[in-house]
Amino acid sequence: MGNHWKELLPIDHYQVRSNGLMHDFYRKTLTSLYQPLIGAVAYSLYMTLWSQLENEQDWSERATHRSLMNITQLDLKEILLARKKLEGIGLLTTYVKEENGERSYLYQLEVPMSPDNFFNDGALNVYLYNRLGNHQFQQLKRKFTTTTHVEGFTLITAAFNEVYDSLHPSEMRTTESSEISQAMELEEGSAYLKEKTGSSISIAEDFDMEWLEQSLSDLIVPKDALNAEMKDTIKKLVYIYNIEPLQMKQLIESTYVKYDELSAEALRKSTHEWYAVQHQNKLPHLSLRIQPPMYKQQKKKQAETEEEKAMELFESISPYEQLEKMAGGAKPAASDIKIIEGIMFEQNLNPGVVNVLIDYVMRTNDMKMVKAYIEKIAAHWARKNIKTVSEAMALAKSEHRKYQEWSKPATARKKAYSAKNERKDKLPKWMTENKQEPVQDLSDFEQQKRQLEARLKKYSD
Repeated sequence: MGNHWKELLPIDHYQVRSNGLMHDFYRKTLTSLYQPLIGAVAYSLYMTLWSQLENEQDWSERATHRSLMNITQLDLKEILLARKKLEGIGLLTTYVKEENGERSYLYQLEVPMSPDNFFNDGALNVYLYNRLGNHQFQQLKRKFTTTTHVEGFTLITAAFNEVYDSLHPSEMRTTESSEISQAMELEEGSAYLKEKTGSSISIAEDFDMEWLEQSLSDLIVPKDALNAEMKDTIKKLVYIYNIEPLQMKQLIESTYVKYDELSAEALRKSTHEWYAVQHQNKLPHLSLRIQPPMYKQQKKKQAETEEEKAMELFESISPYEQLEKMAGGAKPAASDIKIIEGIMFEQNLNPGVVNVLIDYVMRTNDMKMVKAYIEKIAAHWARKNIKTVSEAMALAKSEHRKYQEWSKPATARKKAYSAKNERKDKLPKWMTENKQEPVQDLSDFEQQKRQLEARLKKYSD
């Protein structure tokens, strides 16, 4: 099993608070815009935490994660993974405190982005489009838009100064200025409730921004063009579209030349156009790139056997790279990618588990990716709640005979056991590896033989 227990235990306490006002309208945006990206489990966890808030001013009552497990009917690993999905997409901020050997968490609910910000985000809207397809995406857009036309009407709204008078100090009751100042002050550690706009995804610092700033030509892009907003946009675009630093430099320079400015919207547009040309008008997909750290098992142990080496590989690469590896480095077929992405999100299988599935199915089926067959095994693994690579490998071994029956047509199944020259499947090395028995030294064997003969002779005498 994974090491999720190092991060979270059933006895750990938690409390919930909101970072701003929580409107009922947010339920609609969460359901329609966020749920397709984070899945039903993470969506359910957010709603459950929200339901535990009495109001925006107070924190929820203190409770244990065991009670949260009982409410959601999820195990601790599922709760932790759902929590991280919410954190990654900007819907949850998590704090932890350890005191007297007791660990407590504070879950701060972040408000979702407004429809206007979401559909102009440049990241989440791209992922949503790819998940839903053009037709459903357009339907959703219409649900969150309103008409701005007021044809036939004349503006007659009164101005402030047309309705209200401004009183002079001589007309007002005298009040000490210190009393006014004191009334305006807030207690330390408190803040007024305010409307939050919601934030987009944040990207961890793994891009060499310093190199990019130094490499940009001053003659094309002024240094002050890379403000904080632009840097954040660049990091997002680099991650989403998997752009090399040199290519991003070229995109920034070409964008400035084309639009005579460097804005987030202009750079997003240029990047999208470049990516569309490079990838035949396809958009990047949202997926967990590699096995989540909480489900990794080959972290510190040195891989020695074929099984351990395979486990290490499955945990360190993405399903796309696994398909690429199986194809000898060639670009995977679009149909194969579509099958795998469907499995990851419909069956909610971890990337490392999907890697095992790809390796097993293709090696035992003449390197073919049979959609119905792989989906059937994936559904079986999902029902078994397979989360780690080792669990997937063990199940593939124990159920191999059954899976091979599934791969045969109905007519072939009836003749399977009567066929004399049945093909033997080429199995992955990690399934066929046998632990060799230590070879016994010949001199030890002869010595034991002489001892046994002497003992028998003694008893016969």
